[in-house]
Amino acid sequence: MSLFSHHSRSSSSGLTRGFTLIELMAVAAIMIIITTVVLFRQTKFNSSTVLRSLAYSVALSARQAQVYGTSVYASGASFASAYGLYFDSSLKKSYILFSDLNGNGHYDVGEDVRVFSLSPSFNLSAFCLVNGANKVCSTNTLDSSGTARIDVLNVLFKRPNPDAQFYASLAGTPLGSFSFTNAYVQIQASDTTTRSITVSITGQIVVNPAIGTLP
Repeated sequence: MSLFSHHSRSSSSGLTRGFTLIELMAVAAIMIIITTVVLFRQTKFNSSTVLRSLAYSVALSARQAQVYGTSVYASGASFASAYGLYFDSSLKKSYILFSDLNGNGHYDVGEDVRVFSLSPSFNLSAFCLVNGANKVCSTNTLDSSGTARIDVLNVLFKRPNPDAQFYASLAGTPLGSFSFTNAYVQIQASDTTTRSITVSITGQIVVNPAIGTLP
């Protein structure tokens, strides 16, 4: 009889103990935290990938304008001596590839070749003209030399040279006779990360690898 009782107690003590409510809540909280971190990183990765893709799309648009400008390309039934990209600070979601049919160096209504649109959650946050320490941007009130900011930028390529020409204005008033070595356009994602595309006066087009904040 005593042996049976001892065996029963031993069997009972060998049973697996279940989880308490506090332990289950702790495990659930850890799983939620891990899932949130993974999803956040995935979203950030996706945004960075799309941002890089958009930057290269803008660079390819600039290259397309350069090719059109240095070759004999007809826009519709008309030949243009120059082609370019048009950026307007009031157009945050699009920019225009245009043919300079009247030869005035900037975009006019009716000169559209193609309108490019950005993906949702991304904006054309800024564009600038740069010469050394001097910089004139669509986001600045004044640059270091006291020049008024710009709200329109035309990056133009004119036959037969692959060199770029820059024409900018504020409220329809041309910037004036300033010498700039390059222009850049900046795209911004909803998480405020940015990537920029630089076009030099020599015709070089570069997607800047660094992702930073608004200059």
